[in-house]
Amino acid sequence: MIRFFQKVAAKIGRGLLTAYVYIAFHPSVKYVDKTMKKRKGREPVILVGNHTSHNDGLLTTVIFSRFKGCILVAKDWYEKPQFNWFLKHNRCIPIDRFGLDTAWLKFAREAMDKKESVIVYPEGKTRKEFEPDEFKPGFVMLSIMTGAKVVPYAVDGTYKFFGRQRVIVGEPMELTAEGKGLRPDYLKAESERFRQEVIELRKKMCKGERQ
Repeated sequence: MIRFFQKVAAKIGRGLLTAYVYIAFHPSVKYVDKTMKKRKGREPVILVGNHTSHNDGLLTTVIFSRFKGCILVAKDWYEKPQFNWFLKHNRCIPIDRFGLDTAWLKFAREAMDKKESVIVYPEGKTRKEFEPDEFKPGFVMLSIMTGAKVVPYAVDGTYKFFGRQRVIVGEPMELTAEGKGLRPDYLKAESERFRQEVIELRKKMCKGERQ
C-alpha cells in the first residue's frame, strides 16, 4: 500500500515539476534533426551534454520526457530517504560519483531494454565555462554494450526565473567503427569526439542568438 501511494505521489510530483520547469525556465528546444521530435516510442538513445547547473537535471528530465529519458543521479542523493521514494519512481539511475562504479551500466542497459533512453552528464560535475570539461567514457561503454546511438545536446546554462533557457539537440550519431572496443585509447578518443560535438552545438546556439 505504501508503495502504491509513493507511485501516485511521485507521478503528481512529476507533473508539478514539469509545470515548474516550463513556467520558471520557459525552455526553447531546437533540433538539428527535425525527426528527433517524433522519436517517441522508437529505439532508445544516449543523450550527452554539458553540465552547467544543478537545474540541468530538472530541465533535461522534462524536455527529454518524449524519449522516456532516464537520468543518472548521484547515489548519495538517491539514497536519501526524503528523495529516494520520488527518484526511484521517476526513471532515475543511481551512480557512485566518488568511486569506481559500473553498476549504473547494468541499470542503464535494463532501462534501454525497456525502450527508455538515458541522459548522461559525462563531465560528472557542473562547469559554467563555455567549453565543457573532459568527458568521462561511461556513455561510450554503454553505447558499445547496447548498440544505441549517442545524441549530443548543449544547454545555454543561463538560468533565470521566468527567462528563456535554450537547448540545442544534435543528430543521433554512431560510434566510430574503426578500433571499436573497450580499450582506453578508443574510449578517450570517442569521449573527446562527442565533447567537441557539444562545443559545436553551443557555437551554433550563440550564432543563432546573434542573427
